[in-house]
Amino acid sequence: MTAQARPINVTATGTVQTGPCTYRGLSIGSTAGAAVVVYDNTSAAGTVLASFTLAANGFQHIDLADGARCEIGIHLTSSNPLQGHVRVG
Repeated sequence: MTAQARPINVTATGTVQTGPCTYRGLSIGSTAGAAVVVYDNTSAAGTVLASFTLAANGFQHIDLADGARCEIGIHLTSSNPLQGHVRVG
């Protein structure tokens, strides 16, 4: 059985989690559309965990049941405002 994940609200570019953690996925939408990248880091560099482009009023759901271990933290960049969350274990 996998551990429970904690949803962390995201609305724009920023650091989601600092320090070692497990990335379990996300549920994110954007009314304007957006280019989104999720990194294993506390800045827009490092290992890319996810990368996608949302159309206007688009939505992306990613579920990683076993998760991906992040050594530094989780950082998200977006070209426009977002609504949703990143799940951290």
